[in-house]
Amino acid sequence: MEMAPRAAMMAKKSGGTSPRIVVGAIDDNMVYPLLVWAWSLHHTSETGCRFVIGQLAGTLSDHNRSTLGQLLDFMGIEHEFRALPFDNRFITQGHISPTTFAKFVLADMIPTEHVWIDVDTVASTGWDSIFSAIEKPAPGIELIVAERGVVSATSSRIATSPSNLAFNAGVLGWPAGPRRAWSRALDSMEKVQTQEQHLFNDLYAGAVSTVPESFNTLTYRIDTLKELPQLPHILHFAGAHKPWQLPKRFRKRCHSHGCPWSLWFNAERDMQASLPQHLRASLLQPLQRAAVRSGQGGWAREQRGLGLLSVLQKMGPFGWLLVIAAKPFRALIPRGTHPLHYS
Repeated sequence: MEMAPRAAMMAKKSGGTSPRIVVGAIDDNMVYPLLVWAWSLHHTSETGCRFVIGQLAGTLSDHNRSTLGQLLDFMGIEHEFRALPFDNRFITQGHISPTTFAKFVLADMIPTEHVWIDVDTVASTGWDSIFSAIEKPAPGIELIVAERGVVSATSSRIATSPSNLAFNAGVLGWPAGPRRAWSRALDSMEKVQTQEQHLFNDLYAGAVSTVPESFNTLTYRIDTLKELPQLPHILHFAGAHKPWQLPKRFRKRCHSHGCPWSLWFNAERDMQASLPQHLRASLLQPLQRAAVRSGQGGWAREQRGLGLLSVLQKMGPFGWLLVIAAKPFRALIPRGTHPLHYS
């Protein structure tokens, strides 16, 4: 089915200048989340942006790529796809797919100013002010990253990275210029969790400048959104379980709790509302159903949240029985557990 782009929505916010470049990468497990990601960034951008979407060879079907292109065109989102070679050194790391290594390849392919943003994020107004730092870096600065270690409004402890890395690689601001060679460094690296983040931290140590953590706020640092002075510019749903994997019938608990996932649900709602019913039924809903079933849950520590979502998905409406049955054990359940949120 051919759909003409919506020319009226393609009007540049940038006042005739070239739109700024936002880069991401996907595979078949991230097709539906990409639509929410692109919609969110596009509609909260104050200056206009163009998306470069990479995919490693063999990880995104022709059908999914075609469907994405049709939907993004209809929503007036300027984009291009980049096919990338697959490298056997790009390994799966727990819930993290080889696609995460695409950020190295794309940075080499795009020597101009741009920002990489992981697809498991959602944006609010002001996110593109990060380009002020990207476009005018201090001498010797080759990478712009977000600070870490912000103290929660209700917590007396400083949130720290599980791996104690200096920065998270979910948002990377790239000034214009050459990139550091990473291939040989990857060859010599030990296989560790979040390997690409270790590699970025090693390669760019001493050559990074930081912007506030609001440009890459990891959700596990937040108790509730309502306790924050303002919304994060970019909210990052790091971890094995994601908001799109929660069956819709349970989402009201996240909304009433004011948990960070509610921001993703709001962006999803607005993205869906931009499409006519026939496109939602024929193109969008199959992607949404696949997204709910994506990921592999288990009961290792980092997989427990996804394991719970998988059980609820399989139980259908009877999942409420599990939610009710778990309440007497709320003292043992972290308050942020989706969708339980016992207080």
